[in-house]
Amino acid sequence: MKQDWQSISACWSNWKTHSVDPVLRLLLSSDGTTVRSLNALLLRPVSLEVMGQQSCLVSGQLASQLGVPEGEKAIERSVWLNIEKESGTEKLIYAVSTLPVSKLNPDVYQALQLREKPLGRIIETQSIPTFRDQLEVAYLPFEAVAATLALKEDTLFWARRYRLLISGQVSALICEVFSPRLSSQSF
Repeated sequence: MKQDWQSISACWSNWKTHSVDPVLRLLLSSDGTTVRSLNALLLRPVSLEVMGQQSCLVSGQLASQLGVPEGEKAIERSVWLNIEKESGTEKLIYAVSTLPVSKLNPDVYQALQLREKPLGRIIETQSIPTFRDQLEVAYLPFEAVAATLALKEDTLFWARRYRLLISGQVSALICEVFSPRLSSQSF
């Protein structure tokens, strides 16, 4: 059941006829921070593995979605959210965030530069109000994620993407890809 990006309400309709693990349904449609949801579900601390973090210039549709002019400086950050198990580190969610520097609270910007905490943990620690909009969900192949998890390159993954508004302004575009090992059977 491969599906392209669609609204969460369209997904809910599809999920009535296709079996999707309840843990994944909850994570894909939640409006809270992903780290808090993982902590609550797994009762374990979530660790951050920064795969890359660099400055970039946004352009085209990305600039439009972020509400910034073309050429605006941003931070692009790719991370894995992991947990520790007896067998070692388990990769659960791969996330890519694009954050325009001009729209970032200085404390959030500084915390991102340290590369120690997930964005959701930074926001929670600083008690910053957030809102997510334009949430879309898909079930698609992500070859790089499959390679990292040692799965076949055509493996389908549940993913979501959304805009994050921090203190009332669009501050990030985020895409999260969920490991197929993240299900109610794995707890």
